[in-house]
Amino acid sequence: KFHNETDSMPVPSTKSRWGEAPYLAVLTEPDACTSVKRVEETIRAIEQATLDGGVNLVVLRVADVSGDGIALHKWALLKSLAEMKNRQPFLLVVNDDVDIVLKALSNNIAVDGVHVKEHKAYMIPSIRRELEHVVTCSFKQSNSMHKDIIIGTSCHSLQSATRSYQLSPCGPDYLFVGTCYLTQSHPEKQSLEQLEGPSLPGRVKQELYQIYNDRISHGSDTNSQSNSKKIEPPPIIFAIGGIDKQNCHEPVATFGADGVATIRAVMHASAPRDVVQFMKRIMTKQLDG
Repeated sequence: KFHNETDSMPVPSTKSRWGEAPYLAVLTEPDACTSVKRVEETIRAIEQATLDGGVNLVVLRVADVSGDGIALHKWALLKSLAEMKNRQPFLLVVNDDVDIVLKALSNNIAVDGVHVKEHKAYMIPSIRRELEHVVTCSFKQSNSMHKDIIIGTSCHSLQSATRSYQLSPCGPDYLFVGTCYLTQSHPEKQSLEQLEGPSLPGRVKQELYQIYNDRISHGSDTNSQSNSKKIEPPPIIFAIGGIDKQNCHEPVATFGADGVATIRAVMHASAPRDVVQFMKRIMTKQLDG
């Protein structure tokens, strides 16, 4: 079992909405909105995968292709996934599309936030303010409970992760850290030497908690009202890139990531529900063992 000083440290304030670690995120395939058939197939796969509550985060991520048909399919898929959340609780974000998230929130559709691309991570504070403003207005009109926006981003180095965390307290709630293993999502990385590897997510977590501890030890109190900038614990760290049933435990149990994110291991499975159960079980078993 992986153990270090981060095990007992605080986690982001949105943690209560994530469920229990180790966490599992599922991303849709790039072609999920190319046709009505693909939309329906995606809905079925996500519905099966989320049946037992094992999926903590669903990311609607599709290829950046323009066209009215694609846009309509994406909107239909987002609404279907949002409706699914009423039966099977999970967090739902959209990759790199603030406009569709704003539209959904304005229409009281239960989307939780957005995943921001790595090179746009510096925009997270302004994106958060924009989304939270819309949420506040929409929920006031509907007299329903206001929930915090979830924003994530990706990183492929310690430096990138550190820059994102330094945006705190308006920074990301989670990070996708990779590329851990060979994957179709990054065809340009064709050898193990070109990968960041399964240890990077754990090293990112260690580095960010070191920064957090240093801030605390320099006389800052997270509950102090005199602080102009609240010190937030680091974001949740997901390992990503080539994650499957055989290797999902390694970034978590061996190297200390908070969870894993996957696409094809679940979306291509004949029985997504079984795959999710297996992945959660093996990650938990390795941690407890």
